[in-house]
Amino acid sequence: MSQVLFRSTLSPRRQPFLCLSAALAGGILIDRWIEPPRLVVSGLALASVIVSIRLLVSKRDAASTIGLMIGFVAAGALLSLIERTKDTTSRLESLYESKVISPDDPVELTGTLGAPPEPAPGTFYLDLAAEQLRVRDQLMPARGHARLMISPSGDAAQKDFADLALDYGSRVRVLVRLERARGYANPGSPDFNDLLERRGYDLKGVIKSSLLVEHIGDAGTNRALAFLYHLRLRMMDAFGSSFEPRVGGTLKAMLTGNRYFLDRETVDRLRESSTFHTLVIAGLHIGIIAWVLVGGRSALKRRRAWRVIVCLLLLWAYAIMVGLAPPVTRATTMITVGLIGPLLFRRSASINTVMLAAFVMLALKPALVADPGFQLSFVAVAGIVSLALPLADKLRGIGQWRPTSRTPHPPSGSRAVRYFAETLFWDQRGFNKEMRVAPIRYRLKKAGAARVLGQLRIQSILRGAVLLMITSGAIQLATLPLMALYFNRVAPVGVLLNVLAGLLTGVLMLTAIGAIAVGGLSAWLAAKLGLVVKAAHYVLVNAIVPFAEFPFATFRVAHYEGWHSIIYALYFVPLAMLAVLIDRWQPIDHVLQVDGTGALKQNTDNRNSRSPRRPLTLSPRLRFAPSLVCALAMTSVVAVIKPPSNQADGKLTVHFLDVGQGDSAFVVFPHGKTMLVDGGGELRFDGRERSVTQSEEVEPVFTDNAFSIGEAVVSRFIWSLGRTRVDYVLATHADADHIGGLWDVVRNMRVGQAIVGHVPTAEPEYDRFVDEVRQRRVPLSAVSAGEQFEIDGVAIEVLWPPPAYGSRVTSGNNDSVVLRLRYGSVSILLAGDIEQAAEESLVASGLGLRADLLKVPHHGSRTSSTEAFIEAVNPRYAVISVGERSRFGHPHATVVNRYLARDVKLLQTGHDGMVTVETDGASIDVETYRR
Repeated sequence: MSQVLFRSTLSPRRQPFLCLSAALAGGILIDRWIEPPRLVVSGLALASVIVSIRLLVSKRDAASTIGLMIGFVAAGALLSLIERTKDTTSRLESLYESKVISPDDPVELTGTLGAPPEPAPGTFYLDLAAEQLRVRDQLMPARGHARLMISPSGDAAQKDFADLALDYGSRVRVLVRLERARGYANPGSPDFNDLLERRGYDLKGVIKSSLLVEHIGDAGTNRALAFLYHLRLRMMDAFGSSFEPRVGGTLKAMLTGNRYFLDRETVDRLRESSTFHTLVIAGLHIGIIAWVLVGGRSALKRRRAWRVIVCLLLLWAYAIMVGLAPPVTRATTMITVGLIGPLLFRRSASINTVMLAAFVMLALKPALVADPGFQLSFVAVAGIVSLALPLADKLRGIGQWRPTSRTPHPPSGSRAVRYFAETLFWDQRGFNKEMRVAPIRYRLKKAGAARVLGQLRIQSILRGAVLLMITSGAIQLATLPLMALYFNRVAPVGVLLNVLAGLLTGVLMLTAIGAIAVGGLSAWLAAKLGLVVKAAHYVLVNAIVPFAEFPFATFRVAHYEGWHSIIYALYFVPLAMLAVLIDRWQPIDHVLQVDGTGALKQNTDNRNSRSPRRPLTLSPRLRFAPSLVCALAMTSVVAVIKPPSNQADGKLTVHFLDVGQGDSAFVVFPHGKTMLVDGGGELRFDGRERSVTQSEEVEPVFTDNAFSIGEAVVSRFIWSLGRTRVDYVLATHADADHIGGLWDVVRNMRVGQAIVGHVPTAEPEYDRFVDEVRQRRVPLSAVSAGEQFEIDGVAIEVLWPPPAYGSRVTSGNNDSVVLRLRYGSVSILLAGDIEQAAEESLVASGLGLRADLLKVPHHGSRTSSTEAFIEAVNPRYAVISVGERSRFGHPHATVVNRYLARDVKLLQTGHDGMVTVETDGASIDVETYRR
């Protein structure tokens, strides 16, 4: 007699850290949401531990487990509470919030560099651990870290910076204005202050000159850390000197974690193909390095203690060298557990390994629970170990099945599944060889394709490709809601391209290191390896090109805001059900023999069998479970990628977005059509910037090449409304702080028509915008004063500029398109960046300029908003689109007083956040994002 056995791999006994990590994360989230009192949390944690111990002593295992889980929930809340309420008296962030540090006044900051200056194109970033601060002649202690940027331009400035000889451990005194990260108060805009904190910094600042930095000595340093930091810099120098800039920038990102040198086209194409993760050091990169250090696949099977110890020492040294970001820490921790586990004669369960790494990281830093990198890293790996690997194991079992005493029955399941599995895993040549020497010979009917592929010696290649596709698909499926929430992108083609990208990443990393290593020995060999690196990089970057014309290969999606974002959490419910179904799927019956009395015989072949497993019994009601789970999963996918958009309500709505120093207004017409007027952007200074007058002082600004106003602010706002289409995009003029963000919007959205004013003769920003418009096949038209049209019952008048003629046409401030929207008895005037000359011309033209609301010209600069113009418009409300702290001094006090003297309700996007104007044609309502 025999008995069919089943034991779930997802049971808490086998995966204890799955439950413990969930409980710990749940407690951290509870503290973040409701902030319970410390006494309540501490009391609950202590009580749950005492109760759990008493229940365990009384052998009430289930109740004890529940009590223990409650205890870990309380522990997570307590750890989060401790982190959230720790003493911050002298931290830079607290000094800033208490107004001791003002962004308008420079401070003298003394501290120690925690790493060598981080190089970027034309710039260096300093990580300064604060020691003391002098503010207005008052000296005080200070703690925390500041991220400082310095851009020495010119040979003299670069020499001055080099003469400072700054390095890890250098003590410096610097005069700098400190501030928090720029915030953009709109729905959908990311919290850049939160990002700054996650990177470990309290404040940031820009050092205007090397002359404001004083190297006052050197603190004691860790020699091992110093060696690793200098090795990283040497690696970056080698990549920069040995390869062309595009390739060198990619290698710096892949192997050292420095993404400042990345080429824009490389970044855009990898994002489109959902393979940008290859530029972020994470599990793929750490795994490749570990594979090389251990000695390849064969060495993994016969790993020795000394080899594992050396591998782990080098692996952790590398992780420390590149910064111990959450994905790096997670991958290194998992590999550590995976390599040490077998040495202790214990098979490490993959899910348990993942959750152990998560448990340790959350216990040490609870704030990681909200870190997108942490979430993506663990969700991707969880998808692999709970979906891809179990499915691959089931298919392997079906494909390799042959009758034995433990598996006497053929696999159950559909014929197609058996044929597929046998094609991948059945080794006909090995079976024939075994039968030639076996005492009992028999034949098995297997898939004919397996025989053919085996004879052609390509079965292993096909098997590897299919398994990689399954793994890539599991990653895509698991990370879908996070990719939609944080990056607004879905790339089905990534299932295929991620396989290729993974292989090419390994080639790039290993070949580049090889080329540099042999460079001193053989220039010829180094050159050949360099060609391989260049070719691999080209294929990696351009892999998306053949799929660019396919509409569903990669596309952008809207996202949910507020409580609606619970959809993203609910998405994982059917995914977890799918994992359970795969776990419970037993295509092959594993049996134990029983004697005549029904007692189980000892299984001497299975060393890991410690106790009899329960018989597998499936209820007939579960027959429809796979279909139900698949239906729920498909519904969840659709819900994630297709949020409902806001319905038309018959009103004209204008959202004046907070885009910092720039303009952007999103208009929603009464029947649902939309128009985006300007898209914000970053001003670039080349000595002829038109939007800054000679009398205005311009301060340098802290920049981050990874950030784009058009992507992170404007597009994210439109997506937050559930929209992925903009009917009209209008660029008032060619200044970067107006047209710069439109390039991203045209690339991200389905745009119906693009509209411009003057078509300038030679303007790089305009040309870039038009190139993208033409590439996306968007109709382009120009408007000028006197034209009128109507959208959804709203009359739109073009008041400026007049038509342009001649060989050289400009598109500067005074060439801005000026629109007036009329809906019923309500008028809204959008004045672009016009200044005094254009304002005087408009007033002199005799056109009625009267409007209920005015978008103030040129950010409220003193060269605009003349008395005559304000008098002609006579608005009730005026909106100034400018940052909270303008580096140009906008809005000018004189201009502000002109409006206030006329009792105009003045609103500023930098102070009030996004300003929303809504009218039904009779009345007008104005609301601000910051109430």
